[in-house]
Amino acid sequence: MEILGKTAVVMGAGSGIGRGLARVLSKAGMNLVLVGHHRPPLEETASSLMGDSIIVKADVSNLEDVQHVAEETIHAFGAAHLLCNNAGVGPFAATQETTIEEWEWVLSVNLWGVIHGLHVFLPLFEAQNEGHIHATASESGLYGVPFLAAYNTSKFAVVGLMQSLERDLRATGSSVTSSVLCPGATNTHLVDGERPVAAQRDVPVSEKTDAFQEEVARVVEDGMDPETVAECVLEGIRKKQFWHFSHDQVPQTALKQAEVMSASCKLSQL
Repeated sequence: MEILGKTAVVMGAGSGIGRGLARVLSKAGMNLVLVGHHRPPLEETASSLMGDSIIVKADVSNLEDVQHVAEETIHAFGAAHLLCNNAGVGPFAATQETTIEEWEWVLSVNLWGVIHGLHVFLPLFEAQNEGHIHATASESGLYGVPFLAAYNTSKFAVVGLMQSLERDLRATGSSVTSSVLCPGATNTHLVDGERPVAAQRDVPVSEKTDAFQEEVARVVEDGMDPETVAECVLEGIRKKQFWHFSHDQVPQTALKQAEVMSASCKLSQL
């Protein structure tokens, strides 16, 4: 994919991998459309970029907001060429502790945000006969971990959606390409994500959940730098790779799980 002088739309650009993507893509010569729920973090990202950029305040869980992002992008740069569906939230709670409000919040951002991006930008990319759609999933989209039921579910769904999209694009002979990122521990602010009023908890989570969240926070703090992860994404896009793995242990763990599934299948046939 040609990068220089093209335009990238980065959802969730105010922090973490989104900010890393914006910086790396800007260094590569792309124009940036920085999208997020709060303007100050987006302004901080914009101040660190090398090229042209605009800020669009939007909630990816709202289809009209994403349509507005596309309109502002076309108005500012004439076209969009790369969409990074990157916005994500992840509250900690065991499955039996997760409230309906939390389920709705996580799925509205992590899954419906990606669906809205596809719905709005895929027709634009196909009409111009050029474009790439990228989604940030997680290692939690390949194998489950405790105390993150809603997050796991949303990321598994994103991986499945992107796999289906990739096959549909090839089957229909589309010029649009796609990819999905499944990173391991990355130094982001996901653990500290702000909940909307609708998803506030009336009942605290268990002590075990709190302990696990503290442990994850330590792992995340020591995790890979978001810009290093973003560089893996850019390299993968340039090489037209569908799967992007910033951490070697992620595909290795997924393969081990597949081996366990295969062994279980053989045992069930005895």
